Amino acid sequence: MSQPERPTDPSLPPREPSSAPRPTPGAIARLVRAIRGLPPAERLRGPGCTGMAGWFRAEMAPTREATPRFQELYTRVRRGEPVLPSEARSHLYLVVKGLLGDEMFSYMEDNQRRLERRGLETLEVQVDTEGTLADNVEVVHRALEDAIFFKRSVVLMGHSKGGVESLAALALYPELRRHVRAVVAMQAPYGGSPIAHDLTDTPDLRRVLSIAFPLLFYGVSHAVEDLRYPVRMEFVRRHPYAGEVPTVSLATSRYSRRSLLWPTARYIFERYGLLSDGLVAQVDAEIPGSRVVRLSDMDHAEPTLTGLPGFANHYPGDVTEALVALALES
Repeated sequence: MSQPERPTDPSLPPREPSSAPRPTPGAIARLVRAIRGLPPAERLRGPGCTGMAGWFRAEMAPTREATPRFQELYTRVRRGEPVLPSEARSHLYLVVKGLLGDEMFSYMEDNQRRLERRGLETLEVQVDTEGTLADNVEVVHRALEDAIFFKRSVVLMGHSKGGVESLAALALYPELRRHVRAVVAMQAPYGGSPIAHDLTDTPDLRRVLSIAFPLLFYGVSHAVEDLRYPVRMEFVRRHPYAGEVPTVSLATSRYSRRSLLWPTARYIFERYGLLSDGLVAQVDAEIPGSRVVRLSDMDHAEPTLTGLPGFANHYPGDVTEALVALALES
């Protein structure tokens, strides 16, 4: 039986079909749509990026374990105790956001706010968070040159792809290194990313990407391809970074249903047997020559976004303060 038509008011003109364009989904929504296109790991054929994670460890400078010292500093920060050395106020802290950072509400705000509350000067480097690594490296380069012009020493603090871009700038422009006091690289996919690799290299996922990225992502596909393993291998071998500047790298994993990135963490583990933060395999975030903080209870969102109680294990400001204190000990 057909449904009765809704009554209309005869005094009103007939309703014209709406010609207003539908709102374009934000980049985060588009990324979620692409990632939701990931088929179950057991359905995928071919090796994918099997054996590629951590490829650089046998070729480059070894890392040093710094997790116990970080935990000491982090506990003191949580107690409200001062941990930053007196020299901390003499540096400019350049913050480099990761992929799609401009699309995420409050992303890295707590990180910067904490440093500023401690009397430190911060400045966000205006990278295009949907742009390519090559373009953003030049933005970081110019920001460092500006700081040098004003005779400032710098602490570089980058998250995810922003960490990769920070390290790449120092690798490409070695003359800048003596002006950089320290680098804090949080969850940077230095070696590459399984998710970025599979989104661009696996035929089944490439079909998803061909629809989701060119039509909805407006060029971000190039930014994601920058994090494929072969691309990272070529760049790093040509322009290695071996911790010439005191560097702390945060390498994390979280395999928990309470994580916002549980679906992708499970995908990476089921297909490759790798522990990850949901986007970056833990071994790929261990920067050569750096002091490494390894945590097994932190996903890719936690160090930069304030999470819901009961779902997040850490607070971005606390993590940042402890990492900076650790970096300045070097």
